[in-house]
Amino acid sequence: MKLSVSMIVKNEEQVLENCLKSIVGLDEIVICDTGSSDGTIEIAKRYTDKVFTDYKWEDSFCKARNHALSKCTGDWVLSIDADEVLEKDGVKKIRDAVKEAEKRGQTYIGITMCAEGSDGRDIFNSIRLFKRIPEIHWEGDIHNYLNISGDYSADVTITYGYSPTHKKDPDRAFRILTKVMKEDPKKVREAFYLAREYYYRDQYPAAIYWYEDYLSRAYWAPEQAEAHLMIARCYDALGKYSKAKEACLKAIGIDADFKEALLMMSSLCGPKNKKKWKEYSNLANSENVLFNRCGIVEKRDEYYDELFSKSSDMSRYFEIYEEIGKMTRGKHVLDVGCGIAELKKFVGNYSGFDFSKEAVRIANTKNVWQGNAYDKKNYEGKYDVYVMTEVLEHLNDFEIIKNIPHEKEVIFTVPSFDDIAHIRTYTKNLVKLRFSCALDIESILQYNSKKDTFKRSDTPCDDYILLVKAFKR
Repeated sequence: MKLSVSMIVKNEEQVLENCLKSIVGLDEIVICDTGSSDGTIEIAKRYTDKVFTDYKWEDSFCKARNHALSKCTGDWVLSIDADEVLEKDGVKKIRDAVKEAEKRGQTYIGITMCAEGSDGRDIFNSIRLFKRIPEIHWEGDIHNYLNISGDYSADVTITYGYSPTHKKDPDRAFRILTKVMKEDPKKVREAFYLAREYYYRDQYPAAIYWYEDYLSRAYWAPEQAEAHLMIARCYDALGKYSKAKEACLKAIGIDADFKEALLMMSSLCGPKNKKKWKEYSNLANSENVLFNRCGIVEKRDEYYDELFSKSSDMSRYFEIYEEIGKMTRGKHVLDVGCGIAELKKFVGNYSGFDFSKEAVRIANTKNVWQGNAYDKKNYEGKYDVYVMTEVLEHLNDFEIIKNIPHEKEVIFTVPSFDDIAHIRTYTKNLVKLRFSCALDIESILQYNSKKDTFKRSDTPCDDYILLVKAFKR
């Protein structure tokens, strides 16, 4: 199976090499240069002999991309930009994903796009890997896209940045979109992105006009929800809060799982409703939004390795671990997650695995073994109890819980407070609401934060950890 890379570039000498280093190992790299005057071509030629300089730029990205695509000879094609970097081991992941897609008869693969330095924010899925067949091609002069759609995606991430070259022509997108809409006022996606250009320029009435123009003929729910949210943001900036609420509610009406819209409703409301909307937002995963800007995507292993290497003191959880020790005494326990470094003091008969290599090193015990928290086979064994401390706020909670056998005891902790590493936070009511479909909750104990420790207490407090005992349904 031959895999090609297709790129269009212009004056990208500051970022191109990082991109090319990340894709070394794929079979063919095709680069179409659209008029560089810096060292871009020289850098490109270090990595491939397929650098084409014959293309004349026409203010159309789809034409340039289709030109580059026409030069590819692989069975599958990866499209990547100069200011983007494929993740470590991404080449192997791509090969594995293509093999799986071939088995399924799929002709495309979605890839996770993550903004550089975003801490899990600004995430979206984009079809960047596709079979080289005549039916698949690029469309759209700006914000171009492949003429295919679907939900099939692979566990592959590309980090995108911002090329310094964009500053040399900051009005390029606005210029092209304005031209396209004049030529064909019935365009759909182009109207959406023209509205966004006006929003970036703080021209809120014009942005509202074009978002509403887009919505008059829109058909894709995630984009529609995003448009309503952006209208709400425009009205908010104009001080028209009632209209902002109306627009925000329309976004939520399309997607009740839209965390950012729920959070905005919280910001637009008074104290009582503010709290309630915030609670609703903590139930949301933003699984089908157009742009994920709320940090729903979990951190990678390296984040937790670094976190543990800086601080391994888990003594603030002493009372919680002690209580877990009492609950699990005499039982065979599978311990999932960060708590293994300390729980070994309280739980004798257990096995465990962790997504942080550093936590395993700190634990310094053969009872701890590393594994994939999402792999069902890691949960198989004669375990009586499944313990998860410092886990469900970081990972995809339901993907973890579904691996636990029915009727088994489950003990876990969840926090009430926001943290850069937390996907979501919880209250007692949210624990009951969120997990009622998978777990029978037996008890919930609250541990309030006091002087860098957590002490058992039921008194009202902003920062606390809940210790939950339940049984898998």
